[in-house]
Amino acid sequence: MKKLINKAMKNKLLTALIILGLIAIVLGVLFPAIITNDNKELINQSISSFITGIKDGKTNYISGFISSITNNILVFFFIWILGISIIGIPIILFILFFKGFLVGFSFSSILITYGPSGILKAIVYTLPNIINALAAFLLCYYAISFSIMIYRSIFKKETRNWQNIVRRYIKIGLFYIVFSIIISIIESYIIPNLLFFL
Repeated sequence: MKKLINKAMKNKLLTALIILGLIAIVLGVLFPAIITNDNKELINQSISSFITGIKDGKTNYISGFISSITNNILVFFFIWILGISIIGIPIILFILFFKGFLVGFSFSSILITYGPSGILKAIVYTLPNIINALAAFLLCYYAISFSIMIYRSIFKKETRNWQNIVRRYIKIGLFYIVFSIIISIIESYIIPNLLFFL
């Protein structure tokens, strides 16, 4: 474990992404505490209506699944495509920041709505966002690494085995399509049922 941490610390890109992700999560946690009471009330109403809808059996699983898988595939595909272009790195970083912010915001919002007793609900409610953020983190890392390799190849004339690199990058893209389906099933079917029992 220590070797793994030391290796990660030596990887400047990985370290920078971890710091960015942690900052985003912290800001997401703090954000609901600094917004106006009216906005807090809107958040509370939104979460309460979502939980009430689950309890009353009004959850539309198919609609939720279609919405989730469309969103997940589009985001992951967008990150993957941006990795092919050098200029896409700032947008990739913004997406990663937003994903981390969403994790912190979701968790904090549940706690504000239900208090300390809602910590288990907060964990379950935030779980899809956490898994999504971790997946986005890894994809962002690969996408930025790919962009850096393209940059070095064009401007610094570094030679690389592009056939293997491109093949691996395509495999990563295909993996995230499959992953998007799995996370969408968890988000649309499993999480609402877990919240129902809570």
